Amino acid sequence: MIDPNLQKVSTSALAKTLEVPSQQLFSTLKDYGWIRKLEEGWGLTSKGEFEGGEYVHSKRYGRYIVWPEVLADHPLLQALEDNRYIAATAIGKSVGINPREVNRILAELGWLKHGFQGWELTALGEERGGIQLENESSGTFYVVWPQNVQSDRVLEAQLGFAAEITSERSVECGDFFAEQSDYQGVDGHLHQDKVHLQICHWLYMAGQVHACKRRLPVEEDLFADFYLPSHHLYIEVWSDDTSAALSKRMRRREIYKKWSFAVIDIEKTDVGHLDDVLTKQFRKHGIRVY
Repeated sequence: MIDPNLQKVSTSALAKTLEVPSQQLFSTLKDYGWIRKLEEGWGLTSKGEFEGGEYVHSKRYGRYIVWPEVLADHPLLQALEDNRYIAATAIGKSVGINPREVNRILAELGWLKHGFQGWELTALGEERGGIQLENESSGTFYVVWPQNVQSDRVLEAQLGFAAEITSERSVECGDFFAEQSDYQGVDGHLHQDKVHLQICHWLYMAGQVHACKRRLPVEEDLFADFYLPSHHLYIEVWSDDTSAALSKRMRRREIYKKWSFAVIDIEKTDVGHLDDVLTKQFRKHGIRVY
């Protein structure tokens, strides 16, 4: 039996030490028979108590289980090293994109789908080794993947393309698109610059049907940068326009205001954190994106 005086840590903290998602560790401990699922959370079994598990009571978190910190060296838990799973956060971190973008890519590949409680594993994703998990605190679903999924050629290509498009470096320096005069998005739309390409990519990956260079429903020859027909929403990109282009853009702004057309304005300074900006703006217009 493990010394009861040893330093104790929560299951989530133990998972961080082992570098595995906390829900994977909870699932593993359940499979080992150390804990069992109760209506109000997790309960210790006699095996878990033998391994040094005990309860701690907190005003903020209620009752939860703690373990000896040295349990990270237990042979059964060390075996997780050979069967380690990673979540979207870890996958995105390796290429510099956020977990929302990673999940959108996985959904575009058909490995995930968004359900009522979050991201759900598809049959194709299951073939890639994905495991469906549930966040115990929020009740939302998410998926973890074998660590070697990052070497999947299809996923690797999609992640690389997304990283180049969404990175501020590609917008400023254009490494990936250095020899191009037109920039083609993953949905086939052509754009005159990388900022429009980046927005088009975001809209596609967020599942938002959109048109580019859409004529406004007025007599004048005025064309919006983007239009989302399902939401009757326009998007205008305020980048480095010529004086003539800026004049037309200002005229479009007058039209939007006159006819109360819904519009989102994207400034050049928004490009470095486009996902946060667009997600927040869409919510203001009652549109939920994942």
